[in-house]
Amino acid sequence: MRTISFLSILLLFLLGKTALTAQDFYGKEIQEIRIELPYPNWNQKLDSLKNVNPEARLLGSAWINGTRFDSVGVRYKGNSSYFRSKKETYRKLPINVKLDFKVKTQKLKDGQSTVKLSNAFLDPSFIRDPLAYSIIRNYMPAPVCNFTKVILNDKFRGVYVNTESIDGNFLKKHFETTSGFLIKCDPDNWKRVRSQTGCPKGENASLVYLNDSPGCYDAFYEVEDAAGWKPLLHLIKVLNRAPEDIEKVLDVDQTLWMHALNNVLVNLDSYTGSLSHNYYLWFDTTGVAHPLIWDLNMAFGGWRRNFSFEVMSDEDLIQYSPMAEFDNPKRPLISKVLRTPLYRKLYVAHMRTITKDFLEKGQWLTEAEAMMKQIDPWVKKDSLKLYTYEDFQQSLDKTLVSGPDRVIGLRQLMEKRGLWLAKHPVFSKTPPTLSEVKHTTADAENLLITAKLGNAENGWLFYRREKMFAFTRTALNDKGENGDAKAGDGIFSALVPSEKVKHYYIAAENAEAAATWPERASYEYLKVEAK
Repeated sequence: MRTISFLSILLLFLLGKTALTAQDFYGKEIQEIRIELPYPNWNQKLDSLKNVNPEARLLGSAWINGTRFDSVGVRYKGNSSYFRSKKETYRKLPINVKLDFKVKTQKLKDGQSTVKLSNAFLDPSFIRDPLAYSIIRNYMPAPVCNFTKVILNDKFRGVYVNTESIDGNFLKKHFETTSGFLIKCDPDNWKRVRSQTGCPKGENASLVYLNDSPGCYDAFYEVEDAAGWKPLLHLIKVLNRAPEDIEKVLDVDQTLWMHALNNVLVNLDSYTGSLSHNYYLWFDTTGVAHPLIWDLNMAFGGWRRNFSFEVMSDEDLIQYSPMAEFDNPKRPLISKVLRTPLYRKLYVAHMRTITKDFLEKGQWLTEAEAMMKQIDPWVKKDSLKLYTYEDFQQSLDKTLVSGPDRVIGLRQLMEKRGLWLAKHPVFSKTPPTLSEVKHTTADAENLLITAKLGNAENGWLFYRREKMFAFTRTALNDKGENGDAKAGDGIFSALVPSEKVKHYYIAAENAEAAATWPERASYEYLKVEAK
């Protein structure tokens, strides 16, 4: 039986231990994880493992909000956040804790088994990750993210950013399945990327077509199940060679939301920017890929190198073009997809929605200030943080200089960017209007879906049967046929087999703009209740 030292008890008291449980670990309150590694030189051992075998772990114990987990596996994680932090300060390194390392049944209530703790690298505000995820979760599936006090071998190691893993549990929660293939689109070893030989030069995880050999891609994508190469290579080939068929292999709307969010939030440490990484692709059982955003500590202009790796000025970040990389063949997930007029209009519509929801009224700032107020006393106590307490306090309005990096303040960037985007010509086009969207039973086999569209040339119905699949698109009709009662009355309709429709939404377009109902579709949608 383990004996808890007086020092441990005193430390817990001083740190203000609350009545939180392990099941609250991704809730809104500040969490706590205590880790015990039974080695006096645990930090050197973790360093050695990181350099020799990055996936290897030290055996230890963990207490999450007071709940004990035995025989957990602990390792350091990250690339720049580990190597640069180690080189420059050696004070606070990112940590990964696997709860089911030895005891396979050990999980949190909601199924999470891996704890990912980030050190707020190049983010003196500490809030870029949780703030960006909070915004993104309004439009597409994304991890929950909060703050955690970390105590390791009875020593307070500071405040860490705690982000839910994208794994089978995440898929179950958002897509109601764990089937398919989950692929991390982020080189796991940048030395391999630079030293790759015998293949065409790649562009990291950009989905640029190289050839048909998985061996020429395996430095860029983490594919755990070899069977996952088939749908990935098929996606790459269709995207680059036959983009007119892209809806057969890609959740296009989720992709448009990803691009819109990366652009509005100036998240250039992403698919969009110079490194083209930090996202996942989940392939469902039909072979369709669903992109998922990951790793947001340098969102809001924290990474300021453009596609050509040139350092961008503050003004460049503020005026980052909505059509950035639109013509760039080395970013086919942007250039090939947005060349389709409907997709381009929907992408702009999504940008307009994000800007209206979070930038125009300063909602992002309200959330940012609340997060910073919450963690302020713990950041002040954090003697291992990578910045000064004054850096943290001034991080909304002051640029941090860290080695070769200049990290712009969040308010410095986003207040001006919100004003600039609101006046941008792409937002000046008048979109269609949508109303009176409804569904009725047409007959024993078909559902009639109708919508009143104004200022629209085309209408589209998107529908699906299960949450695990992308939406299928079909045209709405205003010609007095296929369920349309009267031609030219502005009531667009479609007949679809009832068995294929459980969720649906509507899109409308004119020559210059598009709109959807609901506005946050496809993440929000209308439901057909089962009889």
